[in-house]
Amino acid sequence: MKKLILPLLLVCSFTNMFAQMHKCYTDNATGVYQNNNVNYRNIQKQNELIVQNWIAANKSSLKTMGGIITIPVVFHVVYKNATQNIADSNIFRQLTELNECYRKQNSNFSQTRPVFDSIGADVQIEFCLAQFDPNGNPTQGITRTSAPSSAAFDPLFNMDKVKSSATDGVDPWPTDQYLNIWVCDMSFFGVPFVLGYATFPGSDPALDGVVIQYDFIGHQNNGTSNNLGKTTVHEVGHWLGMRHIWGDGQQSSPLCDSTDYVDDTPNADTASQQTCMIKNSCSNESPFWSNAGIDPPDMIENYMDYSYDACMTMFTYGQKARMLGFLNTIRSGLITSPAGCNPIGLDEHKKNSTLLSVFPNPANTNVTLNLIKEGSYSVRLTDVLGKELKVLNVIEKKASIDLSSFPSGVIFYSISENGHVLESGKLIKCD
Repeated sequence: MKKLILPLLLVCSFTNMFAQMHKCYTDNATGVYQNNNVNYRNIQKQNELIVQNWIAANKSSLKTMGGIITIPVVFHVVYKNATQNIADSNIFRQLTELNECYRKQNSNFSQTRPVFDSIGADVQIEFCLAQFDPNGNPTQGITRTSAPSSAAFDPLFNMDKVKSSATDGVDPWPTDQYLNIWVCDMSFFGVPFVLGYATFPGSDPALDGVVIQYDFIGHQNNGTSNNLGKTTVHEVGHWLGMRHIWGDGQQSSPLCDSTDYVDDTPNADTASQQTCMIKNSCSNESPFWSNAGIDPPDMIENYMDYSYDACMTMFTYGQKARMLGFLNTIRSGLITSPAGCNPIGLDEHKKNSTLLSVFPNPANTNVTLNLIKEGSYSVRLTDVLGKELKVLNVIEKKASIDLSSFPSGVIFYSISENGHVLESGKLIKCD
């Protein structure tokens, strides 16, 4: 009997240690990457300078920048039992949640407090399941891999093992062309320890992406207040360069002196600790607030805090600028990714509202616009900075555009009727 006491004590000790769930383990993972790569910190500093320079150069056009950037996603589901092999419907719901939150189409945005609702931004980033795999073969954008019961993917002792087939996981698809999201079990003795973590832009391509605890994808009855898919919204924010709104400086002295590199997110001394409690932890604000004579409360509405999922409602314009900065520099390969977009998983109203198809795409000379129904439409073409390239008035179901005079690269299009934008997308002009 005495021989059982020590193992039982160890199990209880571990269970108590991890009873407090880590909503986000990205900072801890970053510490591991820094320890494993002496150049990691310098790379991040260099990337930060690149993005800050891009934001400064495009500051005047950031709010009016046109076009939607669509990011192809592959979900790698790595499971050890049937429960962990989550249904496609969970993934589809998560995809919808990402699109609603990044396009400010979430129904709970109306709950945003008046001090913040005017700076809630449509980030103009959308996500779709990849249509083609790295070999050019059709795909649903979901891989499923059965792992042995002995496989361990917890980030404390088995960091990133889920990202390699050599350690019972799945190798990433090219990280400059796809957002890789691994879905697996990261619990200890059945107790959820980490809900998710991510890599920042410029990380090791063999590790780049997002990892999410399997029962926190989409909307699930997981017995917590983090059941509405906001964990993935938060981690994808990190993957796009976002920091926590408190600047991860809660251990510093004095408090309130760390930055998330965004001026319109108020300073905070620490995370909200998964509550929706109204608090104002800092009074030393950026000029964005101090020049207006405002001492704002902590932005518990922000996706980059640790609030309950139901409390999260917004990104800011400053965060939008930062994400677009990374997408146009460090992660620019995603804009021209050949992965395509699979209509599977997109919410039904979006699938049914498609008005326009473009063929061929990519193209080097002429493209043909095919409209699903006749009407009087205006089609506007812009470059990645929002500069207008051409405007066409279309009254028939088919129109041709000569691209020969346009610069090579990504061209955004939007179709409007009576001044209202109905749909937007992108085409690629080749040399």
